[in-house]
Amino acid sequence: MNTKAVGIKIFASLLLLVAFLQPGTGQFLDPNCGLRSAPVYVQSRIINGTDAGVTSSPWMVFILTTDDYFICGGTLITPRLVLTAAHCYHKHRHLKARMGEFNRDWNDGKCLDSVDGATYCNNRKEIRVDNGVMHPRFNSESLANDIAILRLAEYVEYTENIRPICIVLNKSWRNFIDEINTLTVTGWGLTSKNGSTSRILQTLQIKRRPSKDCTWYIGRSPFHNEFCMGNEQSSVCNGDSGGPVGKMIWYNGFRRFVQVGVASLTNRQCSKASISTDVLSHVDWILSVQRQIGLGYRQPTSVWSSTIRKKNRHVSGYIIKWRRVALPVYG
Repeated sequence: MNTKAVGIKIFASLLLLVAFLQPGTGQFLDPNCGLRSAPVYVQSRIINGTDAGVTSSPWMVFILTTDDYFICGGTLITPRLVLTAAHCYHKHRHLKARMGEFNRDWNDGKCLDSVDGATYCNNRKEIRVDNGVMHPRFNSESLANDIAILRLAEYVEYTENIRPICIVLNKSWRNFIDEINTLTVTGWGLTSKNGSTSRILQTLQIKRRPSKDCTWYIGRSPFHNEFCMGNEQSSVCNGDSGGPVGKMIWYNGFRRFVQVGVASLTNRQCSKASISTDVLSHVDWILSVQRQIGLGYRQPTSVWSSTIRKKNRHVSGYIIKWRRVALPVYG
């Protein structure tokens, strides 16, 4: 046996394994995903939620029609692609996506000071949607496979309040993700059962629930690529569809927000239980759509151009260089 040749093959295999495990190659769709600056709070559908921090969810996308009618939430997953619910795109094909949105009543350039002395500015970016793909097995009646990807007409530059969310590519994360019991949902949906959609981005901590709870409160059980979630007096509601269900985790020394689900279906009371489309179950489809319409991944001109100013000192952005392999933990 040629031990030298065997050794070279083993070494090459190990290099491939390490490369696969590195973020941005085998772990996440976008290597710059899930990172956020310290959230700034201005002060409980999402029903009984709270105002989110200004920069706490920079991956949130405000999806509206070309005549400015708000329909759904979504998440930025690459500089060109937005993940949302298929039923949002099924009914409305002429859409725009607004990144960096927080308070719908703020004008562009609105700035506020936080308690730590930093100044944060609301720099939104609105881009026309020029293409979209719904899951081929989406059912508009049952809302099975309620997931879609929208393509922006141009690449968006990552900034302090515009960044991508983490989409896990490695299916070996399945057990870890399924064991996450408390999740975070975010959106501009109804804030009361008979109210109007929120002007300010809302966030809510929500629990996984047994599938039988969704059967009882919604009228159907989650399919194999969905999961049930909800709280006693709070849940997602109209307008929250398409938004992220996720968790902040520690990975390789950094806190990253990972998208676990896409808000899909709830009951008329917007309480007790709702159904989310499971993202990891659809990751092969996500990758195929990226190859189909994503026009390739283009590194943004900057990972983010920070607009933070503290004590008259500009804090510049940075690029993370990964050097070691680590397992995710809740953070």
